[in-house]
Amino acid sequence: MRSPINALVLALSLGGATCSAAAADAPSSANANGDLTVRASGFAHTRGHAVAKLFITGDNVLEAGRWQVTAPINNGLAAFHVAHLPAGTYAVVVFHDENDNKKIDHGMLGPSEPLAFSGGFTLSLFSGRPDFERLKFAFNPPEQTLEVRMR
Repeated sequence: MRSPINALVLALSLGGATCSAAAADAPSSANANGDLTVRASGFAHTRGHAVAKLFITGDNVLEAGRWQVTAPINNGLAAFHVAHLPAGTYAVVVFHDENDNKKIDHGMLGPSEPLAFSGGFTLSLFSGRPDFERLKFAFNPPEQTLEVRMR
């Protein structure tokens, strides 16, 4: 059985980043897939790009995502759109790649670039490390918008 992730096609759109996923073995009903929009707010400046990483159950959210999409930052906001995403449980990490090196930079005390997480998770000295269970959310087609805030 092929994973929907193997059929992923990435494209950029004018309003942000767009991902499209289609699976050969996904159910053919209209409700099997849908569109996920991730809106990230709270960017302090427009230098660099916003990057969203999307994960599925069992993934390590500290690694590269199944999908990693870049979007421009406009007026403190970045938008990512994932089209034809199968219903399921996912996690999202968004970071501000201020130096455009395509990775989350770290300093002595942890990440040195702003981050946002799904599941209401906020990184702090007392929160522990993010993991899939803490970040997970249910995606239910046909459409869903996820709001995250950069910190």
